[in-house]
Amino acid sequence: MSGGEAQGHGAARLHLACGRIVNGAQAIAEAHRFGAPEGPHDRPWTAEYLREAISVYSQSLPRSYQQNMADLFSGAAEAMAARSVPAELVEDWLIVTEYMTQASIAIDRWLAAQKPESPSAEIPPPEIDDHTPSVVRFERLAGLTTLEGVERLARAALAVQRHLGAPAAAGLDDDQSSLLRKLASGMPIQAVADELGYSDRSIYRAIRSLCRTLGVKNRVQAILKAAQEGLLD
Repeated sequence: MSGGEAQGHGAARLHLACGRIVNGAQAIAEAHRFGAPEGPHDRPWTAEYLREAISVYSQSLPRSYQQNMADLFSGAAEAMAARSVPAELVEDWLIVTEYMTQASIAIDRWLAAQKPESPSAEIPPPEIDDHTPSVVRFERLAGLTTLEGVERLARAALAVQRHLGAPAAAGLDDDQSSLLRKLASGMPIQAVADELGYSDRSIYRAIRSLCRTLGVKNRVQAILKAAQEGLLD
């Protein structure tokens, strides 16, 4: 992979990882607003919070998905370390870098301490599929941290994502370009469907069509290819 391709690959990982952080933080904040009590951690990007949070996530997310997320965050943190940062973005950059680094460590340690479901169970290659994972108990995560803390985390991840720019895809029609941008933002599939007016079935058909057009297997690869071809600012 050339230097430009590697940078594009890293940018795509960062887009997706930041989107995951924003969506999770916003869901926790929403739980607070619906009455979930605040918890002791006012910095939900630290090792202390993430060690507790992973036990909540693990009750809803399959082992393979957790490993995929660890790989995503680890790769994104490496991409952040290789980039120069504008002075006005330093604090946000550090928050997001710490979250990604500590989240990947916490997940890896948790998985290492757990036994696979069966001796023959294999962790699939590191890719995040196109299906929405099981429902996460965000009210329990809210009980670990503060509203101010998760709102600060969301702002930091949004600032980094905006700094990276939005993906565009030459050669795609307008609908496919819009879909690719939404997927790159890290939005859940159902939210993308609602915003773009797709039904539950048609959103997956649209994703498959997008992937066929780009010659890739899934939405993560679609974002990576867009980055590798210089379509990320």
